[in-house]
Order: sequence, then structure tokens, then C-alpha cells
Amino acid sequence: MARILHVVTSPRAEGTPRLVLDWLTVKEHQQAVVFLSGSPPDLLGEFLASGAAIATAETIVPGPRKFWRMMRLVQREVRSFRPDLVVAWPMGFSHWIFLGARAAGSRAALLSHCGNPSGTAWPYGPTLTWICLWTTGLCRGRVVACSRYVKARFREIPLVPNSIVGVAYNSVQTGRVAERADAARRGRAAVGPFRVVMVATLESHKDHATLIRAAALLRHADRAFEFLLAGQGALEQPLKALAARLRVADRVKFLGARRDVPELLGQSDLFVLSTTPNEGRPGVILEALAAGLPIVASDVAPLREVLEDGRWGALVPAGDAEALARELLKWSRAGRPNADRMAAGRAHAARFTPERMIADYLREGRRDVGGGVTRRGARAEPTSRA
Repeated sequence: MARILHVVTSPRAEGTPRLVLDWLTVKEHQQAVVFLSGSPPDLLGEFLASGAAIATAETIVPGPRKFWRMMRLVQREVRSFRPDLVVAWPMGFSHWIFLGARAAGSRAALLSHCGNPSGTAWPYGPTLTWICLWTTGLCRGRVVACSRYVKARFREIPLVPNSIVGVAYNSVQTGRVAERADAARRGRAAVGPFRVVMVATLESHKDHATLIRAAALLRHADRAFEFLLAGQGALEQPLKALAARLRVADRVKFLGARRDVPELLGQSDLFVLSTTPNEGRPGVILEALAAGLPIVASDVAPLREVLEDGRWGALVPAGDAEALARELLKWSRAGRPNADRMAAGRAHAARFTPERMIADYLREGRRDVGGGVTRRGARAEPTSRA
């Protein structure tokens, strides 16, 4: 058994906190969570119900002082919990998290989760990426990319040791997703518009605009369409304005942050991920497979990897609204997905369990010289105490 401390930006209803919740279902390890901010509290109830120890920062004041407070918060919690492994889920703050852990005198393995390619998730791009990587190396930590594509992008950064970058695929609880999606599907009305769902944050590394333009091209199709966009972010108002300008506001519905993603998948006919090359390895693709939905996605390197060059979903040129509209129209006429293909997709998604992801992270942690995780994943006796 290992003692794992998660440092998470906030309990916002999005992919990364949901991944941590999946980890917390694995009772083999003792786990605790530190939130750098308690707002928005979308998933806080689920975290509290998990039974893990939860710590939330006081209000983080704007300006440089917030970084000092992050360090002190992590230092305090590391001294209290004495973890074998510290996972910094927001890579943009990982250098402050790791400095706080080392300031506590901890020899825990330090791993930074990276869900997007280098220089795409932060306002200062490559410079901050370089600082994060070098600080990680100086703290004897490692960066864990969510896909081979993301790992390759990080290893292109000059003057950064390639040895500190590893890879571990994100997980999904396929059984729970499939059960909830199937129950929702059974309760859906037999008639209605062809329902397309996209679950993604409304941020610039996604491409909701192309999907909205495709919706406009399908306004006069021989089949009625409905588009559900689940997620929140900085681009919500511009995207709503685009839908209004293209006269599809009545069929493009912005749902905000949702806790019922499996039910949304089960009540839909098709999953779409319109995105950019700045994508990582979105776990919602695996959730869509687990829910038994056909998938249409942008033909960008990270999605070619997760969909295995189109084996598990159709790929269309990124940013091409006409091609996306044609593919959506084709699927609307195809009828129900093949049962054998649905079962195969679920079986593929079921390979990526939380247990497997934790094991991969513990393996990466063992590569950290001086880390506190032994080869069997048990806790090593610390050589010093804070």
C-alpha cells in the first residue's frame, strides 16, 4: 500500500478532478487531496463522500503572494500526511507544489500530471513549461504525460532532460459509466431529434466553433438535430453569440458543468469531439465508448492515438465544418450502432482502469531517485522526518 497525496486546482466539474475521484475508489492505497482553491465547489460533495482526507486552501489572494501560500499549504499537508507519492495535477503550479513538498523535508516521489502538449495550457506558454520542467528536475521529480503524443511534444523542448518525462494513460470507470448510460438510454423517448453530445471545457484548445458551424449547415437537413454542449469555460459567451449569429441557438444547448455525464451519453445518439492539436488524451472518449456511443472526432494526432487511427471512431479534418456536417448526417441515417462493435468498444475502454493508472504512476514514481515508493509499491522507511 502507498500513501498518495493529490494536489488539485479545485473541485470543478471537469476531467482532472473526475480522474482523482476515480483514483479514490481504489481502496488499496491511502489517499488524501489538497485543493488549491475551493471554488467552484461542483464536485466537493463527491470528494467528501469518498472517505479521503480533504484539505482546501483559504482564499488565495491575487498576485505573487499566492505562490508562497501554495507552497506553505503543500508543505503543511505533506508534513501532516507524510506521503510516499505527491501528484501535482495542475502542471502550471507543479514547481510551487514540489518546492513546498521538498521544503517539508519529504523524500516522496513527485509526479506532475500533464494532460496537454507543452505550452498550450498556460498564458505564458513555452517559458512557463520550461520553468516547470527544470524545477521538477531540480526537485528530483518527473512529468507524466497522458499519451505518447504529449510525451513526444515535451521531449522536443530544448535543454530539458528527456529522462524526466514518462507516460501513463488516463483511466475511466467503464462499468459505472456503462450502467448509468444504459439506464438513461432505456428511459429515453423513442422519437425525437438526432442528439449529438460534446463534453469538453469551453476553452481555446477545444474547437466548439466548428461543431456550431456544422450545426448551421444541417439546419435544413432531412433529419432534425439537437446539439448538447456540456462544459464551461472562458469561451461560453462568444460561442453562444456564434450560435445566435448562425441562427442555431434553438438547437445548440449549452449545459454548463454537469455531474451526469454518463446519463447525457446514454440519452444521446452520437458523441463528437471537435478539437485542436493542443488536445491531450481526453478520458471522455473512453467514457463515450463505455456508454456504447459511436464517435466522430477531429483528425489530430492525439485523437488518432486514442482512437487507434479510426478503429474506435470516425476521424474528420480538424476545423472543417462541411466535412463534420457530412459525417454527422451519415451517422443520423445509419440507425442504431452495431451491437458487436459496441461491445468491442466497451471492452477496449475497460482496459484503462484506475488501478492500472495508479500502478503506472507508482512505476513512474519508482524512477525518481530518492523517492519513497519501493519496487513492490509499499511504503519505504523515510530517511528523515519533517
